[in-house]
Amino acid sequence: MTPANRDMSPQLEAEQAVLGACMLDASQVGLLAGWLEPRHFYRPAHEGFFAILLAQHAAGHPALAPDSGDEQNKDWALTAIATAAREVPGFNASYGHTLASTCPRSEHAASYGRMVLETAVRRALEEHAHRLLAAAGTDSVEATVELTGTLHAVIQRLADAWGTIDQRSRRPLPTPPSPVAAPSAVEAARQHEQALLSSLLSAHRQIPEIASWLTGEDFIDPGHRAVYLAMAALAHRREAVDELTVLWEVQRRGALAAGVISVARVREICAEGMPGDPAYWAEHVLRGALLRAAATSAGIVRVMALDASIAAGPLLGSAVRALAPADRVQDRLRAATTTPGERGGPVVLGAARRKGAALSRTPSPPPTAPARPADRAGEPVARPRR
Repeated sequence: MTPANRDMSPQLEAEQAVLGACMLDASQVGLLAGWLEPRHFYRPAHEGFFAILLAQHAAGHPALAPDSGDEQNKDWALTAIATAAREVPGFNASYGHTLASTCPRSEHAASYGRMVLETAVRRALEEHAHRLLAAAGTDSVEATVELTGTLHAVIQRLADAWGTIDQRSRRPLPTPPSPVAAPSAVEAARQHEQALLSSLLSAHRQIPEIASWLTGEDFIDPGHRAVYLAMAALAHRREAVDELTVLWEVQRRGALAAGVISVARVREICAEGMPGDPAYWAEHVLRGALLRAAATSAGIVRVMALDASIAAGPLLGSAVRALAPADRVQDRLRAATTTPGERGGPVVLGAARRKGAALSRTPSPPPTAPARPADRAGEPVARPRR
């Protein structure tokens, strides 16, 4: 390895290594073609050069023939370099030769490719989580729902490329930085909650239906949460719902003793008796809860994506777990605002066998072992142990 590479990040060094390996040994491209894509490379020049190598492989270059020799192998590398020098911005012949000279071992291309893909997994999750976090901060429920679905689709695609996803890990999820909510947004959320609680006293028969999709965790104000849970409990027991019974239930549930809310504040909330449709205000409360849940989930995914110590499989599984609370709020909003036939859920990762990088290993045939089952282009691929 040249001295210039000693200060290079392992991620970029892996990109150089896998490209160099594919130049030195054309057969290595076949081991990567099923799961490593040009877009997985960080540097645009590397992306363009790998696309050229894939194209040469798909065209059946003579270097891929079983009886190929030094001339065909040399032509494979020189043709790729010449094509890239013409078509890929920032790529020249000198850099192409540098890639070949800095590759540690060409037979380790699959290992280098997994490094490139794992970095791409981390980069894609961080990017899309950042977008989701920004959307939640703009108070746009529609954009938040759309970008949550996009993040699920990205996880699905990356899991398919990687080949495995560990959803069984019980590793605790990290605590993301607390998003700084605009004071105006917090005040608006409290006003919606106040309006909901006041209107429920005038239309308490709607409490059971609303309670089927609005939970106490959806309230930003702890005092409002205590009053709502008291109302829901009274309605569930089919007891009277008025100022006194709500105050009594709040006391019985321990909120007064814990200092969550005061007697005066309970009376103030119940005294207003705002007329109107409670479902309207309940939907506004739930929409605010969705934005907060999505921001928290996105923050967790982003923190994990920036942690290079988490391998790709557990990272993808943990990302699914991190999005689950936001998905559940989203499902409840759908239940409140759509008919059963219109409801859909987030992308669910299937159990189908994946093609991925995690299943690809550097072939090292034993001296006297029988031939293994063929995979891509008839090449032996070591199977992971079950």
